[in-house]
Amino acid sequence: MKREPGVWRLGWRVANHRAPLFWGSWLLFVMFFTFPVLNGWLLGRGFHALETGHQSQVYWYAAGALVSDALRMACIHAGALSFTRVWVHMQTFLRANMMTAQLASGGPEAGQPVGSAGEAITHFRDDVQDATQFIDGLIDISAGLVFTLLAAFVLGSIDLSAASILLVPLAGVALATRALDTRIKRYRTADRAAASKVSGFLGDVMAAATTIKVNDASGTTLSHLRALVDSRRHTAVRDRVLDEGVQAFAQGAADVGLGFVLLVTAGGLANGTFDVGKLAVFVAYLGWLSFLPRMVGRVLARRKQAGVAFDRMRGLVAERDVRNTVRARELPIGRREDRPRLGAIRPERTQLETLEVRGLTAQYSTGGGVRDVSFSLQRGSFTVLTGPIGSGKSTLLRALLGLTINAELAGDVLWNGSVIADRAAFLVPPNAAYLSQVPQLISDSVGENVALGAAAPESIEIALTLAAVRSDIDEMPHGLDTLIGPRGLRLSGGQRQRVATARALVHAPELVVLDDLSSALDVETELQLWHNLADAGMTVLAVSHRAVAFDRADQVLRLDAGRLGSAYAAT
Repeated sequence: MKREPGVWRLGWRVANHRAPLFWGSWLLFVMFFTFPVLNGWLLGRGFHALETGHQSQVYWYAAGALVSDALRMACIHAGALSFTRVWVHMQTFLRANMMTAQLASGGPEAGQPVGSAGEAITHFRDDVQDATQFIDGLIDISAGLVFTLLAAFVLGSIDLSAASILLVPLAGVALATRALDTRIKRYRTADRAAASKVSGFLGDVMAAATTIKVNDASGTTLSHLRALVDSRRHTAVRDRVLDEGVQAFAQGAADVGLGFVLLVTAGGLANGTFDVGKLAVFVAYLGWLSFLPRMVGRVLARRKQAGVAFDRMRGLVAERDVRNTVRARELPIGRREDRPRLGAIRPERTQLETLEVRGLTAQYSTGGGVRDVSFSLQRGSFTVLTGPIGSGKSTLLRALLGLTINAELAGDVLWNGSVIADRAAFLVPPNAAYLSQVPQLISDSVGENVALGAAAPESIEIALTLAAVRSDIDEMPHGLDTLIGPRGLRLSGGQRQRVATARALVHAPELVVLDDLSSALDVETELQLWHNLADAGMTVLAVSHRAVAFDRADQVLRLDAGRLGSAYAAT
């Protein structure tokens, strides 16, 4: 088993995903911090020339200092512009890896679904922010280190003891952060978990606002929200106080270090061994020498927080492997002409002749699920799956399609006699399409909900007709461009169901899997839908409890307590 990379290596991979841009920004910031060394040295030489009466040299050193400062300002301006692109790219890179894993239906990149919308927000916003802030701090600390080394060399040539004393605050900050290691990680983990609960509950409240109103449950809802917010306030304050405390200690340690420097050099200042030029260099560097200890404290704290962030993000990617959070991939950002064309990656269509399910089992730790289910479908057939509530119908469909999570799986699914190795990757359009019991729509137009950006106009028209929703769309004020609102709230329940059905049919799949489609349809519409699918020659496996579906079915499967109790051909 390969040893998982640490936070430093993960940060290195993120930073080097677009290495030229990152290192170009790094160089600009290092130059920004290096110019004060040159400025201090020029200032010291200028005062020395003034003290020794070399008036013309004073002007040259002053001009050099002006040029140096102008170049320094140019570096920070260019660095800010460049690092903004780096910042966006790093965050997009991490989010793209998580999003790819969440949207992949099987295959090597498929990850575990996120628990809730609120949890997704904290992963995609807060965890990514923590990881990239750690990398941002590395730029600051490396630039500060370059300045400190150069400044120490210059100061060491003046007074070696003054230069060596600069290591004292760095050691103090490192030891203090090390001592707080466990607490920093524990506080940040608790705060992120509390934030997820608040965001998730708010998302649920917005989605169920009407239900809360009609049940007069606003009081209890707000009370629960208040409890969650109080818990988040406690964890946030605790995490913030610790973080600010580390920063304050680092600042204090830097100030103490400067005090040590003053004590060490006090004798030289008193007996006059320091001339005006040396004193000017010393004074020019004093303000900058506190930067590195402060950055060391900040980066060491951020390293712990970034470790928490990467550990949380790993839960969303393939195999829960943290390396997959930093998997290299092309991103559609940058100059327009450089952007790669992105399209849906679909398997090649394989015409269905027979589908066989052999001993399919999906068992949950709670005891629920399906066990040892076997049946077969023929091309163009209509098979109805029925059974009592809780008998495992939805679980069976999801297990067949490779969408079951947190369950022990066994059995095989064969397509034309060949076992499907990765069902989740293979059983997607154009080979198969699935419509869940509760259709999920996005807040966009009807057309975008059907096509999801990857279907031709003629395919959309055919799908709307097959789903028996074409006439409804024609009556809408803007047709396919009609906005349906959040989760399709501007549509009736039956319209939402049929628009989602059209989305499942838009790529003319070889196999159509429908989970209780008829629950939101009237009998006449359902009959028309079954008739349309039969005329199109589609192979259908549908959950239904209605006689109209049984009457048209070629085969009816009855599931009871997770087992296939009976299967019979319809007459």
